[in-house]
Amino acid sequence: AGVALAVADSPDALADPELAAWLAVRAGELAEAAPLADDSLCHGELGVLELLGHTALPHARPHWLRRTGILLAAADRAQPHCGTPGHVPHPGLLTGLSGIGHGLLRAGFPDRIGSVLLLRHSAGIPPGRPGPLSTSVVDHGR
Repeated sequence: AGVALAVADSPDALADPELAAWLAVRAGELAEAAPLADDSLCHGELGVLELLGHTALPHARPHWLRRTGILLAAADRAQPHCGTPGHVPHPGLLTGLSGIGHGLLRAGFPDRIGSVLLLRHSAGIPPGRPGPLSTSVVDHGR
């Protein structure tokens, strides 16, 4: 999903007919596959959702909705599954609980929560400007 996401996010890659065709095939395979065993951003279900929710793949939107619903229902019933051996919980971003939490927020508010995998800021906060919870000394004029 990571390589496919990089292709989907690159206008130059999408302009290449071979890469665009590969992306369509790969996204279709991932859309039809069973949910993954872990929920992580790195190589789990949330990484697949990031790809299926990308604007370059509008035909994948129904699959994104279905798989997001499955993930949210599973998160409501059981603990999240980290991308570690034995799904041992840890606080990491790419394979751990912080990434899963971010991914769940993004699933609920995709237009307001920026993509960690694509290094995008949240909507409504200009780049280079601290968010509302910032405690920077500069923000407080000290």
